[in-house]
Amino acid sequence: MSGPYRDAGGDERAEAPRDEGIVGDVIAQFADIYAFYRELIQNSIDAGSPSIEVELTYDRTEQRMRVAVRDRGEGMTRDIVENQLLVLFRSTKEKDNTKIGKFGIGFASVLAPNPEVVTVQTARDKRRLTLYLYRDLSYELFDAGPATLNGTTVELTLVMKPQEVDKFAVSTLDALTRWCRHATVPIELIENRADGKVTKRIDSPLGLASTLVEVTRVTDDGQLTVVVGLGAPYVGFFNHGLMLHETTEPLIGKLCAKIQDPRLGHTLSRDDVRRDASFDRAIAFAKEVVQGDLTRAAEARLRELAETGKLADVERLVSAAIAAEIPLERWVLPLVEPIGESKVADIRQTRRAWVTDTSTPLTVALARQGIPVFLCSDIELFAADIDRAVGCKVHRVERWLTCVSPVERTPHDEALLATLVDILDDVYRDPGAIMLAELVGAHADGLAISGTSSDAHVVDRDAAAKNPFALLARRPLVLSVGHPLVQAARTHDDPQLAAAHLARAVLLQHRLLDEVRSVRILERALANSGAR
Repeated sequence: MSGPYRDAGGDERAEAPRDEGIVGDVIAQFADIYAFYRELIQNSIDAGSPSIEVELTYDRTEQRMRVAVRDRGEGMTRDIVENQLLVLFRSTKEKDNTKIGKFGIGFASVLAPNPEVVTVQTARDKRRLTLYLYRDLSYELFDAGPATLNGTTVELTLVMKPQEVDKFAVSTLDALTRWCRHATVPIELIENRADGKVTKRIDSPLGLASTLVEVTRVTDDGQLTVVVGLGAPYVGFFNHGLMLHETTEPLIGKLCAKIQDPRLGHTLSRDDVRRDASFDRAIAFAKEVVQGDLTRAAEARLRELAETGKLADVERLVSAAIAAEIPLERWVLPLVEPIGESKVADIRQTRRAWVTDTSTPLTVALARQGIPVFLCSDIELFAADIDRAVGCKVHRVERWLTCVSPVERTPHDEALLATLVDILDDVYRDPGAIMLAELVGAHADGLAISGTSSDAHVVDRDAAAKNPFALLARRPLVLSVGHPLVQAARTHDDPQLAAAHLARAVLLQHRLLDEVRSVRILERALANSGAR
């Protein structure tokens, strides 16, 4: 991901003063003009300030924006200012050669937005110093008299047109939020507008956004804090809550994490985090948190969501856990129908995973038998996810099973079925038993199936397709009351003719209707019709 330094994108790049030496090169690394906020706030935190204020004041008459970063830290002595803060610059009186210094590299960012002047007011040991740093890299430093409180204010004066003010304020807020959002001290952005003062709080606790599960863990020494969660691959590195580097590298797997450690630091180029022993220790600790704490938290959260019926969140969590390759031991998911007192079950404990998106007589019948059916909205996606993560084959229940619910038979039904048995026995074989039933599931649209019981029951797809006329394994012949042929037969005035139509259809379905049997059924129908 882009950082606030050399390779940052965007339209607002630094137009800072350049020279032919190292100063210009250092300033040029801050490609984003708002990088100075992060550097100044880091200095304030290092100085021990209990809070920090960033104040924007625009003078329309002068068309100048004054940006002040104010702290109540320990302040600076003349020695610190001259030998640490200003090591990259030259005195207007002494014309010293440029030197490299740790403090000055960060402070050089104040020249990235090309200010007219940078004014530093700092107080320490009851003395106040004032520094003016100019565009040409020269500076003036003088004693400003006695002081009662320690602290430092750095103010940039920027030439700015009125129409640029709002955009600058928004960009300031964005920059502070990005780089300082988890600062360990309170940070306020104050905008002095024409219609009054507006104050916004920048800092917030270290955490992840938009995750269903996240855990935070701190090492025993209290220095290293890791927050890990289920989300798109991302790792952010922070020092005292200030962002050092963000990346989508899968450093701890396909997860998102934020790592806070005062031992982490920038590379010299400031566009990465140092990959040193502290970095290795932080990554190892984060992986440990993933394998232990996050896995347990994901399992607990999944059960909680399943038990409270939050299906959309369950499915998001399942997808996120699978995408992140989290090795969950228990996959507790919601059931369509409760089994006993339980509304959930562990899908890993089922021999076959039946799923559907709605309650039906089939799911009710299965629940009575203690067979779980899991609830999901996108069955195809869910099946693919679970198969990949758990190794459990998932089946849409209504495509594999059929619920057989016998209906009450009328005297007309009894006559119809008796005639049908007689015809089948005459032309081929007595099926043994015939049922009228409502069918729900895989064979709901069929004419007839083979049942397994004379009572209400569930039959699987293979059993339903078996031959009900087999001698070795007689099965009840189940006629669907929802099929048009059965409906017509049950309302027909002539049971003989209705039964003949049904006999022909049943034998045809089971590929048992040949020419001889067809003629025999027709002859019976004509004979009985003539007899009437």
